Amino acid sequence: MNKTILVTQPSHDYTTRYISVWADKVIHYAKDRNDDVVVLKNKRANKNVFKSVVNKVNPSFIFLNGHGNDHEVTGQDNAQLLSNTDNLDFLKNKIIYALSCQSAKILGPYCINNGVKTYIGYTEDFIFVIDRTKRTKPQYDATASLFLEASNAVPISLLKGKSTRDSYNDSQNAYKKQIRRLLTSESISRESSTIRFLLWDMKHQVCLGNQDALI
Repeated sequence: MNKTILVTQPSHDYTTRYISVWADKVIHYAKDRNDDVVVLKNKRANKNVFKSVVNKVNPSFIFLNGHGNDHEVTGQDNAQLLSNTDNLDFLKNKIIYALSCQSAKILGPYCINNGVKTYIGYTEDFIFVIDRTKRTKPQYDATASLFLEASNAVPISLLKGKSTRDSYNDSQNAYKKQIRRLLTSESISRESSTIRFLLWDMKHQVCLGNQDALI
């Protein structure tokens, strides 16, 4: 059965450009599986369009990319996309993965209390390291890939039909795999200094709500 997913892709600074480019890998994977994918890019990643599209296409899974804090996730130009003061009736029974700083601390529980099925995100800042020589081509940044491949394990696993619990665990294991690889490397490189940030992201990634939900 085809799934319908909604992805936000703001792109107004280095952080949002990076995570949005890496979200393309999830989008391409979903399309290869013939799932229905709706993408809100750039200026379309705003609250009005977001709510309208959710009501229209009724996605089972929403993949949010953007800046955030403990009570909101933002879209293009840091405009508020979703917050803990919103009426979230339109998000009932949805699964959300937010690649955003801190949003699982307050916004995530608020979503669950207001009918969202599962919310996967980060209770503190999501930190990733980049290779500055690749800033114009984020998809080729091997340093950033250590973080963003592990992060992408959540939506990829969900699209494979795995539960929210298993998808979260797949991401956790992907972080651990990257850390082990760096720890066992004989060379001391700039990538090795990223271990503490991989540990940080892994520690602060959480899965809230229904652990057995499927998209």
